Amino acid sequence: MYDIKAHEVVYRGAHFRSKNECKRYIFFKQLGWNIEYEPVLEDVKGWLPDFAIYGDEGRKILVEVKPYQTRGDFETDYAKSVEKKIHDSGWYGNYDSVLIFGSVLSLGEDGGGGYSFVGGKCWRQEKYNPKHHDHYLFDPNEEKRKIVNNYIYDYDDFFAYSNESFDYKTSNIDVCDEMCSYIGHIYGSYNGSYSLSKEGKEKIETAWNHAGSEMRYVRRVAWHTKECLKIQYINL
Repeated sequence: MYDIKAHEVVYRGAHFRSKNECKRYIFFKQLGWNIEYEPVLEDVKGWLPDFAIYGDEGRKILVEVKPYQTRGDFETDYAKSVEKKIHDSGWYGNYDSVLIFGSVLSLGEDGGGGYSFVGGKCWRQEKYNPKHHDHYLFDPNEEKRKIVNNYIYDYDDFFAYSNESFDYKTSNIDVCDEMCSYIGHIYGSYNGSYSLSKEGKEKIETAWNHAGSEMRYVRRVAWHTKECLKIQYINL
C-alpha cells in the first residue's frame, strides 16, 4: 500500500500531494476548523506537516495524513518510521499536539464506552518535569526523548471525536485522546470525559460525504514530457 505513488491534485487553487490530503482539506474546512496546508514552519526540522490547525486560546496542532485504514496500520514499521521523523523534528517545543489521520473516517468504536469513534493517533506536548519524566528519559529500556524548550512529547494514544463540554453540547467538533486526556486538542472542550451527540456525528458524516463528493471536481497533476507541469481534468 505504501509503495503506490500518490496522485497529485489541484483543488480551488491549492496543489495537494495526494488525493487523501485533498479530501482531508475539504473535510476539515467543512468542520469549520481553521487550517493551513503545508504551513511554512521555521521551528520544525526535517518534517513538513501536511496541515496546521489553529484552535482556541492559541492552540497550534500539526497534522500528518497517511493512507492508513486500520488501527494496525498505525503500528507497522512504516508507521513507526513516520513517528520517529515527526518526533525528531522537535515539534513539541513549539506546538501543542500532533494528529495523524488515515484515509478512512472511522477506525472503529472508541474504547472509552462506545460514546464516539476513533479517527487517528495523537501526541501532546508536556512541560518537562525531572521527577516525572527522568525515569523514561534516561531508562535504557525506554525510548530516550529529547527535551526541546523545556518540553517533551507525551501521551501516545489514539483520538476520538467529541462535541461535548462542561454543561452543554456544542456544535464545534473537537478531538481528544481516547484514553489519556479528555481535553479537546482544538477547542479545549472538556467535561470529565467525552462523547459525540447525534447531531455531532451527523455533522462529521455530512462533512466526510461532502469531501468525497467534491473529489469529483479536483484536477489531477501530471508531468509533461518536457518536464512542464500539465493540469488535466479527470473524473476521479
